[in-house]
Amino acid sequence: MKNNVFFGLLFFGVCALPLEAAPQNQTCPKFSGAVKERVEKQARWVVSESLKKQVGQKSKAFGRLIAFEQCHVLNSRILSCEDMILHGPFFAVNGVPLKSVVIRHHATWMMAVAPSEPGGKMPHPNLLEITDEDWTLLYRDKSRKTGVLATGKY
Repeated sequence: MKNNVFFGLLFFGVCALPLEAAPQNQTCPKFSGAVKERVEKQARWVVSESLKKQVGQKSKAFGRLIAFEQCHVLNSRILSCEDMILHGPFFAVNGVPLKSVVIRHHATWMMAVAPSEPGGKMPHPNLLEITDEDWTLLYRDKSRKTGVLATGKY
C-alpha cells in the first residue's frame, strides 16, 4: 500500500478506542442547497446511497459503519479539517462486538473495524478506503500484509 504510516495510525486509533456504546436511535440529516454542495465537495460518500448499498453487500460491518457515519458526519466536525482521526461507534454484527475508527487524510477516507473484546476475531474485511469516486475493501493481517478484497465506483 502507498502509505504504511496511514495504516499504522488507523490501527493505532482502533486499538486505542475506549469502550463505550454507539447511539442506537439517531436522526439522519437531510442535506440540501449550499450544505449539500459543501458535503459533496468535501466528502461525496456522505450523501451516496450507492456506496452504502455496494459496500454493505460485501461487508455488513462496513455497511453499518457507513450508515452511522453518514448520519453522524455533521456532528463529528470531521469536515472542518483536512486530516482527522475520529473514534467511530461500537456496534455488533452477527453477535460479534466491534469498534471502529474513521480517518480523513485530504480527500481520502479510511475506516477500520476491529474486535472490541480482547482475543476477538479480526473481521474480514477490516479496512475500507473511500476516495471521491472509488471504494476499496481491504484485509490487513497481523504481519501487516494487506490484500484487496473488493473495489467499486459509487
